[in-house]
Amino acid sequence: MRYRETLGLRLSEIGFGAWVVGSDLYRLDDDTARRLVKRALDLGINLFDTADVYGRGRSEELLGQWLKGYDVVISTKVGYDFYSGAKPARRYDPQYLEFAVSKSVERLGRRPDILMLHNPPADAVKSAAEYALSKRGVWADRIGAALGPETNVLAEGLAALEAGYDALMFVFNILEQEPALELVGRGAGRILLARVPHASDVLTDRFKPEFPPEDHRSLRKKEWLIKARKLVEAEVAPLAKELGYTLGQYALKFVLSFPVTSVLVTATSVEELEEYAEASDGKPLPRDHLEALREFWTKHRKELSE
Repeated sequence: MRYRETLGLRLSEIGFGAWVVGSDLYRLDDDTARRLVKRALDLGINLFDTADVYGRGRSEELLGQWLKGYDVVISTKVGYDFYSGAKPARRYDPQYLEFAVSKSVERLGRRPDILMLHNPPADAVKSAAEYALSKRGVWADRIGAALGPETNVLAEGLAALEAGYDALMFVFNILEQEPALELVGRGAGRILLARVPHASDVLTDRFKPEFPPEDHRSLRKKEWLIKARKLVEAEVAPLAKELGYTLGQYALKFVLSFPVTSVLVTATSVEELEEYAEASDGKPLPRDHLEALREFWTKHRKELSE
């Protein structure tokens, strides 16, 4: 495992997406999730990303227990009020944020290294900035914004960069190259965390055209999944095969070919996690492959954005 350092934090190139821990997004049993966390540590992964809303605090609680005593970087997110009702509602006012952060610290058993506002719209990014950034070193070493859902991500990201947030999280993959590439270009010197590198498994060898209704990947339209997969099989998979990588590894190496700090993966088995970890080998994709993938995006971006 290789590491990249930004703003004083040394992060593994492959980060562990802990939405598979203690939540109903993937419905992994605790024993399986714990084995994944243990294997991640063995593989040299030191970045673990979660959120208070995952499992209504349970992901943080389990992660805090399983990582106790380990020298790792923990990132968590707040901004969805699941304490006040059945359906979480987005809140970024100082009073709520103070409460939510205190509960996250309690569950994790430690202060997180990175604290991010969870899916804030651009106006919330701006309005919360002064107070949130004043808590740098109190809430966490670094303060950031996890951008999404995928509507006005560019506006949200640019607002976060202008306001001075330390970290940004955003979708970045072969099938969704913008606005990530612009944010990467403008975010030099910040902690840049890429998520959804496999585009809901379209960019893996485990692709399925549909997911259980409780799985958050089911938010993707089946028509988009099928359309995207056909394009991948025709134009991307042969490129991965040419270099001897699995499709999942190739997708990760695409993201790591740019100056992101870490790419967060979703792994539901030890074998899958091991496959992804092997993508961190210090070898970016060759220039001709990056050019081909840029041409792929230019050619298909309209249909992939529909």
